[in-house]
This record gives sequence, C-alpha cells and structure tokens, in this order.
Amino acid sequence: MDFRFTDEQQELIDAAKSIFDGEHTVERMRAQLDGNEVDALWPQFAELGLLGIIAPEDAGGLGQDFSLMAAIAEAAGYAGLVEPFVEVAGLSVPLLAEMGETEKLAQVIAGEIRVAPLSPNLFANQDADKNDFFIETNPEGSRLVARDDVTLTGLKSIDPLRRIFKVSHQAQGNALSDWYGSVLSAAQICGLSRRIVDMSVDYAKDREQFGQQIGSFQAIKHHLANVHTQIEFTRPTVYFAALSGGRAVHEAKIAACDTGSLAAEVGIQVHGGMGYTYEVNLHMFMKRIWALSGEWGDRNDHMNILTPLVLADDAAIGPGASFLA
Repeated sequence: MDFRFTDEQQELIDAAKSIFDGEHTVERMRAQLDGNEVDALWPQFAELGLLGIIAPEDAGGLGQDFSLMAAIAEAAGYAGLVEPFVEVAGLSVPLLAEMGETEKLAQVIAGEIRVAPLSPNLFANQDADKNDFFIETNPEGSRLVARDDVTLTGLKSIDPLRRIFKVSHQAQGNALSDWYGSVLSAAQICGLSRRIVDMSVDYAKDREQFGQQIGSFQAIKHHLANVHTQIEFTRPTVYFAALSGGRAVHEAKIAACDTGSLAAEVGIQVHGGMGYTYEVNLHMFMKRIWALSGEWGDRNDHMNILTPLVLADDAAIGPGASFLA
C-alpha cells in the first residue's frame, strides 16, 4: 500500500506543522504551566482552514481524507500542542458531517463555535468549559447537547498542561468516533515520541562526560536508534489504520502505546537524573504521551479486542495478513 501524500497534501501538512512549531513553542508551554495568559491560536486555525481539513467541500472544508488528518495530528503531537485542535478538527467535524449538522459544521470550521465529542472511551474532555456544544455519540446516531444542559466537573490530569473535565452526559460511543479517536491519539503519540528523540539527540550532543559528548557513546546511540526504528515501524501502522479501520486500529494504538513508553523511558535515561525534573522540558512531552495512551482505549483495552480477532479459528495470520483490515 502506498502511504505517500500528494504534493498538495504535503504542503498542507507542512503548513500546519509550521504553525504548530512556530506558534506553540516551549516558551509558550512554560508560560501556560506557570498560569500565564498566552495568545489564542484558535483564530489562526480557522483562518488557515485547518479546522475544516477533512470536512466536505460543500460545507466549506478541504475534503481531504482521514490519513491526512492523522499526519497533521502527528505534527500537533510533535509540537506538544495544548489546544484540543485534533479532537475538534479530526473528530467533531466528521461527526457533525455524519449527523448532517451543516450549519453547526460551518460554524466550527469558521472558528465561531466549539463542539467536542462525548464517548465512553474518552474519560474526560479537554477545555470543556470553552465548548458551545457536545456530541453525544451513539451507535444508532449521535446528537448534539448544549453546554447549558450538562454539568462539568474539573479533574486533574497527569499532564499539567491539559485542563480536563468530566461531563455529566454519558454516551454509548459509535464506530466512527472509536476509529478516529484511537487513530488520532496514536498519531499524536508518534509525534511526541519523535520530539523526545530529537530533544534527547540535542542533549546528547551538548552533554559531555569523560571529556567527550555522551552522544558518541555506543550505548546512547543504540538506545536512540531503537526508539527511532520503532517509531518508523509504528507510523505506517497508524496511517494504515486511518485508511482501513477495523483490526488495524487496535494494532496501531497498541504499537503507539509501546513506542511512546519506550521513547519516554529512553528520553529519561539519556537525560540522566535530570530527565525526571520539572526544569527539563522533556517532562511536558512525556506526560502527554502517558495521558494520550489512556484515551480512546488504553493498551489493555485494545489487546482485549484484538486477541480474539487474531486467535479465532478462521483468522488470517502470518506475513501475508499483516496489513489486513
């Protein structure tokens, strides 16, 4: 299967990455950790059309396929983007399109309102107090719930940059939200893992021990190479899951959780004892990996679903079935 993007699609990915990396800097993240006000990025997302990437063209969107959204989610992960852009652009927008809510969809794309999904696979909603509506997902058909009709309970996240809330309404979930949510969380973990590798490489170039850079030591090189290799094996799994759904979704989330865990562990090891500290920027990306690994099903949830699919008597297994949906 060809996972390459067209030139036009790559330009969209590069444009999104440029905004994420250029505007959402480590300094901005630090300011948010300290409780300081920062410039809002949501108007820029709307102005550049990023909120409507996978929205139908007749609704004012760009009409791109979901694999492109996965690539942009990976870029958002690399930047450690705090705003719930991925959830809105990658989940709320297709759900609204599926529901036929064209007016609300246009308003979301224009940045006039915010709409967030509710699902049993999403323990809490980020920035829920900034939403105008929620989408209560159900197998038979989702429905909109106004902000005034729900009760929000603030919670503490393992990621201090995320403001999360428990929303009173209980949804039942549906196939689209479970598929897209799992893939987008996996894609963000891939981006976060790549960021940790890059940060660790930079640190290994600067840190000296025994009169030489620690990056020259074989043990450091091998650890970082192992993470890089695992990321490169995980990314196509995520893109395939974005294109095909089915069994591949569970494989992608499991692979991403394993990759993120390894990246965080190696990042800490390369940074030495400093890797655990608040002063080192590594912790902001590491904690985001841990938070996203538990959203839209954690590793155990997806293993429990995948196991009977793989072990069934009529299951297609072996090298030839590695990328079967």
